[in-house]
Amino acid sequence: MKRKKILLVYLLFSSLAIVLLILMAGANPTQTTPGFTTEKLGIAGLFILCCGAGISFTVKPNWVHRFILKSKDEQKKTGGPVERSFRGHHPVCQIFQKHTILWRRKTWCAGCLGLFFGLSASSILMVLFIMIDLQLTKTIWYLLLIIGVFIIAVVYTETLHRSKYPTIHVVINSLLPCSFFIITFAVRGITGSFIYSLFTILLCFLWLDTRIQLSKWHHNLLCTRCSESCKMFTDPS
Repeated sequence: MKRKKILLVYLLFSSLAIVLLILMAGANPTQTTPGFTTEKLGIAGLFILCCGAGISFTVKPNWVHRFILKSKDEQKKTGGPVERSFRGHHPVCQIFQKHTILWRRKTWCAGCLGLFFGLSASSILMVLFIMIDLQLTKTIWYLLLIIGVFIIAVVYTETLHRSKYPTIHVVINSLLPCSFFIITFAVRGITGSFIYSLFTILLCFLWLDTRIQLSKWHHNLLCTRCSESCKMFTDPS
């Protein structure tokens, strides 16, 4: 119940953030299409830096824990009545078999692998954003903003109703970072504002964390319904 309440709060704030962003962009449109500026370079650099940090977490999900606290996965492995090994930070069991995928002789979390591809693609797109000065109409900018929001909704829905094919989960999750780029790109085009663009990047962290909370809730649901006794992802009693 506690996890469900947390998830509902995340979904509420994520939805409010989207509405607020659309209203702010609509209320503060620029009269001219912004060209190349140091502010544009700063936004692009910050976005790429965030993508780089995200890529590091997809490759080594628990690397920060070495410096801050013990990995939660390790706590689960030693704290439950049944010990299970982990691959792609998922327990090796029938329930989570379709949550991982083998790529380059390594077992990956399908969601993390998708984010890896999406973050890499978004970084490349942002480099192109720096180099190319696109002159788009306001209608196109608003359409891109709506497309970005729609992609977030699709990713959230797929996270709750997982496909039985890990490859599909990889593809859908790769779209999430791309939606962040599209929304940031669109807000920049609509407002021409460094502050609004920076605010959009900050909101991307909220949307990403909401996606993580959705995944945790889904894992908890699967564990609760499972007949095994290990209960790796259930809330402690």
